[in-house]
Amino acid sequence: MSPASPRIGVVGHVEWVLFGYADAVPVAGEIVHFRDPFEEPAGGGAVVAIALARAGAEVVFYTALAQDTEGAATRMRMADEKVDLRVGPRGGRQARAMTILDAHGDRTIIVSQPNAYPRAEDPLRWEDLESCAAVYATCGEPSAIVEARRSPILVCSARQLDALIESGVKADVVIGSLSDRGEQIDFRILGKHTKAIVLTDGARGGRWMSTDDSGLWARQQLPGEAGDTYGAGDTFAAGLTYALGRGLGMHDAVEVAARWGAAAVCHRGPYGA
Repeated sequence: MSPASPRIGVVGHVEWVLFGYADAVPVAGEIVHFRDPFEEPAGGGAVVAIALARAGAEVVFYTALAQDTEGAATRMRMADEKVDLRVGPRGGRQARAMTILDAHGDRTIIVSQPNAYPRAEDPLRWEDLESCAAVYATCGEPSAIVEARRSPILVCSARQLDALIESGVKADVVIGSLSDRGEQIDFRILGKHTKAIVLTDGARGGRWMSTDDSGLWARQQLPGEAGDTYGAGDTFAAGLTYALGRGLGMHDAVEVAARWGAAAVCHRGPYGA
């Protein structure tokens, strides 16, 4: 890690995901066979944490894990990726999902149970977030978002926007989507719950706006052969948080994030080889 590499916090969830390839997503009554199935700890928190660590950041990842086989495997994987993992232990089974990667590289995700999130009451040394240059939160637990606000820069996912609003804190950036219904944003949150909004639009690029500026970014040239889109949005979020933590302004930070997202499309599953 270079001296200029930032320390970045991640507050979010982990899903244990079964991936597989199919020609198309099944319709009602149809049987589809997975090809080349594989399993990974994934989900928004895990993907962002590993993307940041592989970019050279010092990563502190706050999450909640079950004390089962998949939870233990997640701990081992994060250690292998040099992620400083802070875990609130939970009972039951680790949250699971199945992801179908189709012939066009699109991903369809089926989540089998609610995600678990860390809580402020978990003794995870939350004060360490004060030394982070930026924090990314994809978290449905308001108390954890309050803790994430210890950092000078807080980037949040629109997927848990209700938790951000309930927390009462103001984010620096909320990342949403123009094409994903689960990440739509009511523009009235700008200025009240966040200082800036970033809206991705898949391969087409996207737009951003703040209380005093706005901009666009264009379609990115893929740096290699297209694989699948799983994790591209999360990796975009990782790149944006990394760039803001390095002190870049929004005009430059969204360009960095777009390149990270494009690179993620060129590998298999969330992490590639």
